Amino acid sequence: MVGTTAVTRAPKASGTRVAVRADIQALRAFAVLAVVLFHFWPGALPGGYIGVDVFFVISGFLITAQLVRRREAGRIGLASFWAARARRLLPASLVVLAVSIALTVLWAPATLQTQYLRSIIGSALYIENWMLAADAVDYLAAENAPPIAQHYWSLSVEEQFYIVWPLLIIAATAGATVAAVRRRHLIWVIAGVSALSLVAGLLLTTTNPPYAYFATPLRVWEFGLGALVALVRLPALPAAVRLAAWFAGWAAMAASALVYGPQTPFPGIAALLPTLGAAIVIASGPDIPLRWLSALVSWRPVQWLGDQSYGIYLWHWPLIVIAPAVIGQVPDFATRVGLLVLTILAAALTKRFIEDPIRFSRATRQARPRAIGATTLAAMAVVVALAAAPIALAARDAGERQDAIAGELADPAACRGASLLLEDACAPLRDATTAADELAPPLANLYEDTGGAFACYDQEPTGDPSVCAIGSEDPDALRIALTGDSHAAMLIPGLREQAEERNWRIDAIVGRGCVWQEVEAADSECADRRAAVDDIILSGDYDAVLVTAWNRVDVDAATKEQTSERMASAWQRAIDRGVTVIGLADNPAVPESSTECLAQSSEFSLDTCAFPADPQLAEEDAIRAAGRATGAPIVDLADAYCTTDGGCPMVMGGVVAYRDLHHITGTFSKTLAPYLADEIAAAMG
Repeated sequence: MVGTTAVTRAPKASGTRVAVRADIQALRAFAVLAVVLFHFWPGALPGGYIGVDVFFVISGFLITAQLVRRREAGRIGLASFWAARARRLLPASLVVLAVSIALTVLWAPATLQTQYLRSIIGSALYIENWMLAADAVDYLAAENAPPIAQHYWSLSVEEQFYIVWPLLIIAATAGATVAAVRRRHLIWVIAGVSALSLVAGLLLTTTNPPYAYFATPLRVWEFGLGALVALVRLPALPAAVRLAAWFAGWAAMAASALVYGPQTPFPGIAALLPTLGAAIVIASGPDIPLRWLSALVSWRPVQWLGDQSYGIYLWHWPLIVIAPAVIGQVPDFATRVGLLVLTILAAALTKRFIEDPIRFSRATRQARPRAIGATTLAAMAVVVALAAAPIALAARDAGERQDAIAGELADPAACRGASLLLEDACAPLRDATTAADELAPPLANLYEDTGGAFACYDQEPTGDPSVCAIGSEDPDALRIALTGDSHAAMLIPGLREQAEERNWRIDAIVGRGCVWQEVEAADSECADRRAAVDDIILSGDYDAVLVTAWNRVDVDAATKEQTSERMASAWQRAIDRGVTVIGLADNPAVPESSTECLAQSSEFSLDTCAFPADPQLAEEDAIRAAGRATGAPIVDLADAYCTTDGGCPMVMGGVVAYRDLHHITGTFSKTLAPYLADEIAAAMG
């Protein structure tokens, strides 16, 4: 039996609609249920994310079949093909994005609004997958909460596939017709492209998982797998063999959804199981030998669910994300069931009143591709503008707030930020409260409040680290090096101002990970950077070197002890050469409950969202331990972060202290800097 009869014997008229295959509709139903159930109840279906991969295989099969039919009829007609895709997919997706903007503005916590709106913009432009890949490797964005349009990453991959794939087929089938030899040529081309994509994906799953997961070129092989099923003419197979293949394909997909989980390296080799399973089911053909199985696959609820799969996929995630903010708590089981019902209802209404009328109406079907393209671009521009407007307003408000209090941040008498706890004169103000809309930075701009700290920050370790000078340009200025990771960089906004006032010239050598310490043979990833930093420090004729690093809560004490020993070894060599090394003790780690409280509270005192200090975590700080081992002075501003009774406020004097779980805001950095500079000056003698 030829498993692709509908493809190989399709009508020659490119506009003729091909009958919908019941088995593919059942695959769609399975795929969307897997994804949705994984998002609603991740513990029940830990590998449900493989539903997206099943969708990719289906798309590769259907789109390749359609393009080949068009090519066999004479020409693909890029404009009409792209217009048909836009007419099919974009109306519903843009409507859901527009609703997501409203949900974000009305209910999303202020701390998350800019993230959500930025995600909506990326999704409206169908580049969400690239934005997520960049955020995942961006140290500052990697811990961001999942945005409201995160699920559009797969739609972005599909849209990019729709743009590139017809061009590939045109290039591979140059000539008037697609004869058998041309079809074989196309098969080899797609097989080669898919093989390259698969190999690259396998490699990057271990070395750069975010790009392996989100980058379109590394997912092409999944579409290619479906494409090969559409192109390869299979021999007639006995019914028993086809039935066994059908069961094997479904078992592979079901096993993936049940056995895989968040810790499974994915896509990688693991993605072969569900994608091959989907390909086998499609290749088995639409005719299922067993009557009761055929009836089950063709059962109206299954077919209806497959028909609604696109809308269900679009609607489920925004409702999941926004629900806690709307109801004020994490949804329980009954609420999740209600959200699932609401998802299905919204999908049905969208298909009935938006998707089908636009897709099948005579006016849109007869419209010129140019008109459809212009309308599509206009609709996308409207969604982008609606999402960008609140971001621009938040940025304006943040700028105005910063301008209004700029003179107060480094003024101890203003009792802003760190000075509220460190100045005795500020004691009467420690019981005061600040309304949420009066905070600095504004909560809507919290994640963006870095104060330019990362303008000279190396995201990847190299043997040529960036060295950026801040502060005084006077030849007689005191020369200081600041080195470390992002926890060193976050001190720069305040130190920049202090350095200018105190006639210091600070060379910032900061980057992701790979903090300055003794280089070991096994230290392959960081060896070059650490060696280069060591050379800069030892040959830089510095009056002092400031060192700090993130004191991670997820690293055990033994590992920290080993790190401190390697730090101490590097420090000691510098000290022996007459360099003053000063360790800067890290700030406290913030529990997620406090960041959630920050997003939900309407006014703030010192006690609002405060969390207890962790003395053991502070004691295990590798910086402190290296100081004890070498005798290097340690600057510890614990009193600037926590009160005498051990509570660590999230807001002090109207200033938000933390932008995430462990970085301080640029605004708080400026309030901390005068005290930090005093301690550094004292340590230098």
